[in-house]
Amino acid sequence: MTLNLDPLVSLEGDTDVIVRRDFTHPPARVWRALTEPALIRQWLGSNDLLRCEMDARTGGSFHFEWKAFHFSGPVLAADPPRRLVFVEHFNGDTTASPTLTTDLAPHGTGTRMTQVRRYASAEARAAAIAAGFNDGMDEVYARLEAVLGGE
Repeated sequence: MTLNLDPLVSLEGDTDVIVRRDFTHPPARVWRALTEPALIRQWLGSNDLLRCEMDARTGGSFHFEWKAFHFSGPVLAADPPRRLVFVEHFNGDTTASPTLTTDLAPHGTGTRMTQVRRYASAEARAAAIAAGFNDGMDEVYARLEAVLGGE
């Protein structure tokens, strides 16, 4: 069963959240914006982002930190510019961390991004939704598209 939360997000099965977004730029350019700290800062948090580290290679890690919270975790797989897989720990909590698989595919002259956020359980997914994990997603992806246009 699929339940649509908004045009970008849908639920599949008991544990998955699927995020889809089209960008007007090719996969290599989107990959750079998703993996290079200088570009990440521009779309993910700008001045609010206190720490921004991304080692986007298999065995690498990432850390994004704001005043009130942070996300960090290991990079499980990287196949530039097509696929990035990492575990996302919220404030260091490793008990309910989703594994995010981001696939970038050519789509016309641009890119279709499909991200699967897989939680360990239906309860963990429900808690993330209740906490508002997707609040502001449209705004963030609009800023990402703007950064792509400014490269």
